Amino acid sequence: MVDGAKNEEISFDFAMAEAVKAGDERSIAILRRVGPPVNGVYKGGFDGMMAQRRVMMKYGGYSQSAKKRSYFRSFVIPVLRSGEYSVKDLYGLVKGYKYVLTEMWDAVGATNFPKTCTKFEVPYFVFDGVLDQNTPASLVQTWFDGIEAPQKELIWFEQSGHNPMGDEPVRFKRLLIDRLTTIQKKEKNV
Repeated sequence: MVDGAKNEEISFDFAMAEAVKAGDERSIAILRRVGPPVNGVYKGGFDGMMAQRRVMMKYGGYSQSAKKRSYFRSFVIPVLRSGEYSVKDLYGLVKGYKYVLTEMWDAVGATNFPKTCTKFEVPYFVFDGVLDQNTPASLVQTWFDGIEAPQKELIWFEQSGHNPMGDEPVRFKRLLIDRLTTIQKKEKNV
């Protein structure tokens, strides 16, 4: 999330353009029903946002992997396969996700990092997928350029959307460990 209102406008426009290009009348009807977001909020609140997200995911705005073009495939299956969560845990996770987004979405829509989140007193790294339409990558560079921090770096993942740690796990892990160990070494030398 960079700018809630712009974020949702771009994400909605992407989903609609892809559905129109594909001649996907069902997805077009879904998007028309929820309508373009107003101040980052869709008609129908959480349910409207999820309807838009399902269309956006269908067209690769979350991940280019065909296996990750639905919440079930990109979220539920990996959580269950991790061995860290039971079915009961997954239910609680989904219930909590819905609760938080329902209660907080107006605030999320009002988020504007370029105005409120630009100064950091610690090293700041952004890992982002170039293909992300959930939190559109097109907004990230401008926000990042305005950040002031003792050290900052924007790391792009060319084959990723919203989830570079899932789309490019080896590279993500390597770069994360590298950045953290670099900070640790600097701390020891101070």
